[in-house]
Amino acid sequence: MSKVSMIKDIDRYDDKIMDLTLEFWRSFGHFGTWQFWANVFFFVIPLALTLIFIDRKRIFQISFFGYTYHMFLVYLDIYFTRNNIWDHPYHLIPYVPVSIPVDGVLVPIIFMAAYQYSIRHNRNFYLVTLLFAVVGTLTAAGWEQFGLLILYKGMNLFHIYLLQISLAILAYWGTNAFLYLQSRGKDINPI
Repeated sequence: MSKVSMIKDIDRYDDKIMDLTLEFWRSFGHFGTWQFWANVFFFVIPLALTLIFIDRKRIFQISFFGYTYHMFLVYLDIYFTRNNIWDHPYHLIPYVPVSIPVDGVLVPIIFMAAYQYSIRHNRNFYLVTLLFAVVGTLTAAGWEQFGLLILYKGMNLFHIYLLQISLAILAYWGTNAFLYLQSRGKDINPI
């Protein structure tokens, strides 16, 4: 099979998957379903709480941490979804292949709260993360119980717990690296 014909096959299958995804959303995940409104709830409420409770003095630092966590989680979600390790069958927007309320809002905000708590109260981030990951895992358990998250191929809640901790640590290290560069940037003129 040639490269061009393989690309055409991939495109054809992608079109079929998109058609099935839209058909599923129209049948089971549309505006008239509780699943859609659960997604709306988990999108809006955490954002509203963040706007109320985020530390205004460190808003960019905490937001950078959350954004970094979010990006790692989106990439992980895409990989796991494409490889049938887990699935979020109900989407807020059916054209987006990840769960926006989970990857973009809820889970990153849980760990933004952990990060904010640890820096505001001078607590060990790693220990705080272990505790906040329990909240994230219990949330995943609830989503799984209600069919909003489906786990395959041996994936379980303990794996999700470990993944959340790992992503939080990576986001923490990334944030600290940029904070270090920022502190050094005052003395260095790159141009």
